Amino acid sequence: MSTFKEVFAFYFPNYHQYPFNDALYGEGWTEWDLVRASWPRFEGHQQPKVPAWGYFDSSDPIWAQKEINLAADHGITGFIIDWYWYSGVQLMQEQLEQGFLKAPNRERLKFSLMWANHPWMNFFPVAEGKSASEMNCWLPMRHTLADMEKVADYCVNHYFSEPNYWLVDGKPYFSFFSFGALEKELGGISGVARALEKFESRVIAAGFPGVHFGVNIANVDVNTLCWDINLIPQVKSCGFQSIFGYNITRTQHYANIDPALPVVDYKYVMESHEILWKACRGKSLPYVPTVTLGSDCTPRWPKSTGFPVPKMEYPYEPIVVNNTPERFEELCRKAVEAGPDSELPVLFLNGWNEWTEGNFLLPDNFYGTAYLEALKKALKK
Repeated sequence: MSTFKEVFAFYFPNYHQYPFNDALYGEGWTEWDLVRASWPRFEGHQQPKVPAWGYFDSSDPIWAQKEINLAADHGITGFIIDWYWYSGVQLMQEQLEQGFLKAPNRERLKFSLMWANHPWMNFFPVAEGKSASEMNCWLPMRHTLADMEKVADYCVNHYFSEPNYWLVDGKPYFSFFSFGALEKELGGISGVARALEKFESRVIAAGFPGVHFGVNIANVDVNTLCWDINLIPQVKSCGFQSIFGYNITRTQHYANIDPALPVVDYKYVMESHEILWKACRGKSLPYVPTVTLGSDCTPRWPKSTGFPVPKMEYPYEPIVVNNTPERFEELCRKAVEAGPDSELPVLFLNGWNEWTEGNFLLPDNFYGTAYLEALKKALKK
C-alpha cells in the first residue's frame, strides 16, 4: 500500500472561455481549438487526441463535479491549479472560482496553487519557424514586494480559508513555477527572501501559522535533464520548505535526438524520473516526486511545421512515444516503492489535463480511463 498520504495532479485551466482569450483570438476561443486542429506528424503519431467527454467547459461546476469524482475515485486527493497573476491582471481563474469551488462535491478533493510566474507568451500556436521565446509576450512577469503582498491578500481572501485548501502542518501550501523569475525580478536571493517574508506576514496576520512555500527546481536553460539540484541551498535560504520538479520529460539522450524525427521513448523518460528522485532524496529540503505521463506539444505547432523542426526548444520538445498506461503504471509503482522523501509524504502527477502538451489523465477516445486505472492499481501496491 502506498505510503503517500496525498496525491496531487497539476491542473491547467485554459479550457473555458474568458475575456483575455476572446480579445486575442476571437470570441469563444479556448485551447480546445488547438486540440481539435491537431494532426499526426509522422506514422503512428497519436494525434489528434479526442476527449471522451467532449470539449467541455472547465469553468462549469457540473463538469467540475465530474472531474472531482473521477479523480477521487482513482486515488487522487487534490489538484494543484496553475495560477496566473500579472501585477493584478488575472487569467483563467474562472475554472477555480466559478467551477471547482462551486462544485457540489468539492469536499472530495483538496486544492492548492502553483503560481505560474512566467511571461504569458503567444504560443497558441507559435508562429512558423519561431520558438516560444521569440513569440510576442502578451503579459510580462514583474515581481515586486508590493505585488507579493497583494498576491498574499488575494489568496487569503479567496483561497486559503476555503475548507478544502491543502494545509501542511496548518500552513497553506503555495508554490512557484519559476525560481529564476523571482530571483531576477526581486534582486537576488535576499530579495526573494524579503518577498516571501512579506507574503507570509500577511498570511500570519490573517490567522494562519505561516505558509509552506514550494518551488519547482526545473531550469529551462539546462539542455540535458532540465533540473538543477544546485539550487536547493539557495531556495532553502530564501525560505522555501520543499522542492519539486514540475515536468520530467527530458533525458540524458537529449543532445543526440535527431531534429529530423524528434521522438524519445518513454523508457528513457522513466529513467530520468528515477535519476531525479535519487538525486534529490535526503537533501536539505523535502523533495516531492513527480510522475509525468509524457510530452507532445505538436498541437501548439503551426500546421505547416514538419521535420526537421526549426529549433530544438519549446514547443519543439521531443515527442514522447510508447508512454502506454502499462508503462505509466510501472513508473507509478516505482515511485510508490521508492516512497516519499523526508516528512512530506506527497506525490505529484503531471498532469490532469495538459492536452496540448501530451500530459493528461482525463479519458480520451483511445485509452479511455486506462491511465487512471493504472494509477489506482499502483497506489494499492
